[in-house]
Amino acid sequence: MKKTTSMMLLACFLFANNLFAQFLIKDTFYETCGVSNQGTVSGYEAQAGPYSLWFPETNTVQQIGGAAPGFGIGGSAEFSSNGNLLSGTNNIVTPLSMEWQRNVLASNQYIYRSIAFPDNQDRVGFAAGQQYTSNGNGIVLRTINGGETWTPVWTDNSHRGIESMSFVNFSTGYVCGWNQYCAKTINSGMSWTALTPGGSDSVYIYTSIDFMDESNGIVGAQLDDSPALYITNDGGDTWTTATGLEGIPYKITHIGGVYFLITNGGTIQKSTDLGLSWTTIYNNPANLLVGINFYDEMTAIVTCETYILKTIDGGETWTQSSISPMTEGMIWRDVAWTTANNLILVGTPDLIFESNDGGTTWNWANETLFNAEPALYDIAVTGTDIHVCGSQGNFYKKSLIPNSTRTEMARYDITNNQWTNLGSLGINVDGNVSGGFDISGDGNTLVGLSWANPAVGNGTTLFGHSVAWSAAEGFMDLGSLYDSTNRSTRANAVSHDGNVVVGWQDLNGPWKSAVWRKNPAGGYFPNEFLLINPNGSATDEYNQLGECSAVSSDGNWIGGIGDYANNNEPWIWSQSTGVINLGSLTGGNGTGYVASINHDGTMVIGWFDIGPFDPTVPFIWTPTGGLQEFNAYVENALATDLGNKLIFIPNSMSENGRYIVGWGVDFDASEWGELFTFRVQLPDSLGTSNPGMAHVSVFPNPVRDILNLTAMDSIISVSVYTISGQIVFSEKSETPIQKIDLSTLSSGVYFVKAATKNGSKTIKIIKE
Repeated sequence: MKKTTSMMLLACFLFANNLFAQFLIKDTFYETCGVSNQGTVSGYEAQAGPYSLWFPETNTVQQIGGAAPGFGIGGSAEFSSNGNLLSGTNNIVTPLSMEWQRNVLASNQYIYRSIAFPDNQDRVGFAAGQQYTSNGNGIVLRTINGGETWTPVWTDNSHRGIESMSFVNFSTGYVCGWNQYCAKTINSGMSWTALTPGGSDSVYIYTSIDFMDESNGIVGAQLDDSPALYITNDGGDTWTTATGLEGIPYKITHIGGVYFLITNGGTIQKSTDLGLSWTTIYNNPANLLVGINFYDEMTAIVTCETYILKTIDGGETWTQSSISPMTEGMIWRDVAWTTANNLILVGTPDLIFESNDGGTTWNWANETLFNAEPALYDIAVTGTDIHVCGSQGNFYKKSLIPNSTRTEMARYDITNNQWTNLGSLGINVDGNVSGGFDISGDGNTLVGLSWANPAVGNGTTLFGHSVAWSAAEGFMDLGSLYDSTNRSTRANAVSHDGNVVVGWQDLNGPWKSAVWRKNPAGGYFPNEFLLINPNGSATDEYNQLGECSAVSSDGNWIGGIGDYANNNEPWIWSQSTGVINLGSLTGGNGTGYVASINHDGTMVIGWFDIGPFDPTVPFIWTPTGGLQEFNAYVENALATDLGNKLIFIPNSMSENGRYIVGWGVDFDASEWGELFTFRVQLPDSLGTSNPGMAHVSVFPNPVRDILNLTAMDSIISVSVYTISGQIVFSEKSETPIQKIDLSTLSSGVYFVKAATKNGSKTIKIIKE
């Protein structure tokens, strides 16, 4: 969004130590991701990227590519300590073969008679069939990667072979077949509920099924002594027997609100009343009719033995034509269109023919793969591929596009302007496989999210796993505690050395804290919850802290998002202190979010989200200053006049605590205000440690009684603060070595602030 004012440089001199602080504004809005220890800002100017770098001192922007969080699986461009490496998500383009490819499944004893990709899906599809023997056991497969792999979601051991399948959307589908079996799923095939279309009729086999929507559907059957057709208008709860049927329904389809079917007696029939009654529109007992498919309301093809029948007037008239002299005596089982003129025809034996002139002429498309054995039964066309299923576990696939573009977790190197893709768990969902959310300070570890296989347990939803990549071990799946119910995890942040990874674990709805710690033997230990009461139940969601969003460089301090378990307050946690709720600036309303923690946990930034029509309330927390509203902090502590600008979100802080970036609204820019992006550079005296300014060390830590302080310069003053900012010790001196007696203090965490002539340093200590 265009700023009406030019970039502002507001400088203040803090007279206590004459240190310089800056508040810089970008003249066009920029969604910030991270900020380096050197002050460079990462982010993006448009949804889906590319990422870019903003150099506030010169107000210049350099695009670096990649796929920003506005697209797909997400990610964030965060800096390593030296500012040379960034986490993120990058596009990767893979050339695709536009020739037919065959995949023979390991479970090749099955005949797959039906295949479908509902809801115009490119990635998620289903296939159903039965064991190779007559009246064999049934099976339903699912793919979530466009047919690259297929996984059973339902298998049978009661001779309920599947003859036909109909999915009306991603979740709801129907199957029918042998042993009077007809069933419905509402959870993407993970479980099935038996239906009884024929009631007390003596059904030998249900032959075909087709549903227009979740309510209206038809099932064809062969009874012991006659054919039958059953209709439902309530999703299979009740059924009515249709009239006018001329033979055993072999295949049923619909176009618009009209049903069509073919029978074993060479008859094509039509119903305009949702299947209640049927009229014959074609009859030739000499033709074995096998399949029927419509391109539009006027154009359809019926497949037969050797021949095909075509109509261009909605079924009023049909024209018979042959395909090729070499196909005499074979059975064409299905036909499908990719465009008005391009068609695919499959049959028995293993033949695929194609036409690019609307079916006038045909060419043999799988000649190099032909093996004469399998039968090919059904075709599904998506926006990117053609899929064919058949007997002996044979699947064919052909891409309709030359390239596949997906997003993947990646690392960017500023020194050579190169993205390096780092891998995934192999699951492609709508062109996304993985995303990078943070990078360790040493640059050797990246963490984030990758799609995981949903065909586990009884879950129904696509889910992801927290993942990590390290230079030493490569790509690692950090897993989830609840794979059996398809519950996701995500890694949000990582410590400087990669030993501590934090994020969230989906717990049947709420996102709870998750911490993965490095296993010395390799990889990471399973994630653990952070607990409000360490002696309480680890499975009680009211004892589990909410999502972890940040971790200090040393891995000692973890910050996160408040939820119902801690009154929605933002929080920090360490092993020695347990949880520390940071309080509220909104009277207990809304939810507090920790966005970032500096390297040693002495500074925290974030915001409170109150409601959809209320502005967020940004905050900064230090052990000496406690919780402070960020706008007031900038104006008072930094002596910066914001005017009619209001900071809404400080969303990232550099590891050294020197820089904070985010966005707000400038109410002088227009009637409703306009977004602006800022970077604050903090002076060294405001609660952050700066090893370059004050070289102070303390020991021992933890301490029982006497704490020793040493410095390269004389220590001018020493103060000790509680977590809440209360001063419990203060003394002035002029010596590089200082001893403090802390024996009278209670056990807990304290902060020691030591000042020298070159600056000050705040150090966290633990009193035993």
